[in-house]
This record gives sequence, C-alpha cells and structure tokens, in this order.
Amino acid sequence: MGEEEKIDLGEKEGKKGISLIMVIIIVLLSFGGGIAVYKFFLAPKPQPVETTDVKGQGDKTKGNQNVTKKTDAQNDTSATETMSEDGAELTKDSAETQKGVLSLNEFIVNLNDPIGRRYMKVMLKLELSKKEYEDKIRTNELMIPKIRDVIFLILSSKTFEELKTVSGKLSLKQEIIAKVNEVLNKEFGEDIITNCYFIDFVIQ
Repeated sequence: MGEEEKIDLGEKEGKKGISLIMVIIIVLLSFGGGIAVYKFFLAPKPQPVETTDVKGQGDKTKGNQNVTKKTDAQNDTSATETMSEDGAELTKDSAETQKGVLSLNEFIVNLNDPIGRRYMKVMLKLELSKKEYEDKIRTNELMIPKIRDVIFLILSSKTFEELKTVSGKLSLKQEIIAKVNEVLNKEFGEDIITNCYFIDFVIQ
C-alpha cells in the first residue's frame, strides 16, 4: 500500500509539473500571438520617411539657376544683337529717306483786292521727299524761277477774306504743294514736295 501511494503521488506530481509547463507554454504562445496580431494587424503602420538629398538639391537648384542665367544672358545677347541690327537698319533707312528742305526768298505780293491796297508778305520753306532733290533743284537754273513763279501766281490770286482765317491759310498750303509738284513732276517724274511751312506770313 505504501509503495502504491508513493507511485500515485509521484505520478500526480509529474502530471502537475507537465500541466504547469503546458500552461506556461500556452500563456507564452498566447502572449506572443497577441503581440504578433497587434504588430501585424492592429499597430499603426509607420509613415515612410522621405529622405532629401540636400546637397543634391542644392546642386540641382544651382544648376537650374545657372541654366536660367545662361538662358537670360542668351536672350539679352539676342535682344542686343536685334537692337543693333534694327538700329543699323533704321540708320540706313533714315539716311536713304532723309528729307530735304528748299528755302525760298521772301514773297511780297499784292492781293486780289478791288481797291488794290492789300498786300501780303510771305516767307516759306518747302519740304522735299528726298534730300538729293535739293541739290538737283538748285543746280537747275530755271527750276527755282519756275517754283517762285507758280507760288507768286497763287498768292496774287487770293483775297484778304480768303487768307484771314486758319482754314484759308491751310488751303493755301495745299494749293502751293499741288501746283509746285506739277512743275517738278515734269522734271523728275514724281511728286517731290511733301509739305509747306510758312516762316513769315503778314497781310496788310
């Protein structure tokens, strides 16, 4: 009896030890499983950290700035070249199309007045389409007399009433330009006078 009880007690103690170990293993597995579940399913996922290569960006930015500066410099150079070319072209054109001026001596003319007491004193300049015509007109001995004759006839045909207003004076300008161009057109084949300027204009 005594030996059987000892054996039973030993078996019971062995079973208790095995049971305790099993409990510990189960607890550990449960704890580990809980951690695994939390880690893989419940824990918040860490946000990816963007790594910035400051040095690389600086070099890239510097490179962009260099490219921009280079582009701006190229644009400025192109603009300068364009301006230079345009300036040269404008200078060339202005030299070719520079207008001349034909100054005439003073005109003193009796107006078309029934009483014959009115007269006018006029000094004027004629603008020429090209400067080269100035010398051509002056070197022609008859050209200046023809021009003065035409203007003299125009002035002497006017009355005081026609010339006392601004519109009358503007009309006189246009008539002088048209009539003088008729004379010069026969010589040069084109209209030369582009404008008429009164330097002095007196009616008495």
